[in-house]
Amino acid sequence: MAITELKDLKGMDVVKQATFAYLACERLFPNYVYFSENYHFGNPSTLRKVIDFIHDHLLELEPNKNQITSHIKEIEKNTPGTEDFTTTFVSSALDACAAIFESLNFLVDKNFSRIETISTLATDTVDMYIQEIEALDFNKDKDFRQKINNHFLMKKEVAIQSGITGYLNSRKSIDSDDIQTLLNLQESNKKGSLGL
Repeated sequence: MAITELKDLKGMDVVKQATFAYLACERLFPNYVYFSENYHFGNPSTLRKVIDFIHDHLLELEPNKNQITSHIKEIEKNTPGTEDFTTTFVSSALDACAAIFESLNFLVDKNFSRIETISTLATDTVDMYIQEIEALDFNKDKDFRQKINNHFLMKKEVAIQSGITGYLNSRKSIDSDDIQTLLNLQESNKKGSLGL
């Protein structure tokens, strides 16, 4: 599901774009933790360390490229393969890793297409989970897309992304207090975008 406000985000500075990416990583991280703890794969503390690295470089956006390369390798080692697991939760863990990977690369290349990808990863995670918990089948349900878009988890994710974009757009520039405010606004008892 595309977030219409992303067109506004495209016109903002790279610090605001990186903040949007960072906040998505924070929302997706608990989904990875859930997968890791229940399916015995990966090391959440490694991902936590990399997300903290992204946070620490939001306002300067000039991180050491060797550190970025090292973090990318760590993420790759902790990324599950969907063919190795039968659970839908592998997709949400994979999306979390992909969002962190894209965010790290954004710190270097400032390519806005990575922000669009991160937004899509966040909604795709919710989409897949709704399909699972509601037992939705695209081939059998003519209201398939409508049911997903109207589900409270999807509405929440879309509202969060829209709200973050609106907040960023309302500020001339942002600082660490703004980042913390946005983080607090999206927090849901650290349960992530799926409420796990």
